[in-house]
Amino acid sequence: MPARVVDSPAVVGGGGAPGMVLPSAVVALPEAFAAPLRQGPTPVVGRTADGSCLLDLRTVPAPADAELAAAVRLAAEGLARP
Repeated sequence: MPARVVDSPAVVGGGGAPGMVLPSAVVALPEAFAAPLRQGPTPVVGRTADGSCLLDLRTVPAPADAELAAAVRLAAEGLARP
């Protein structure tokens, strides 16, 4: 599965610190992963940019890592089917 880790700025949300940007990292998958991830049994919403589906792990609690990994594997399996 073509996945890579890339640096990506994260913006503080909720109006708590307008304009504040934090350094972060994302898992970058091919953009084709976006729809199957959203439509899977465990919906995963990333953002798309420059042909990639970006998953910011800063927003995923550690106990959910295995569930996220399973969702990505399931999406990959679906994309691999003819």
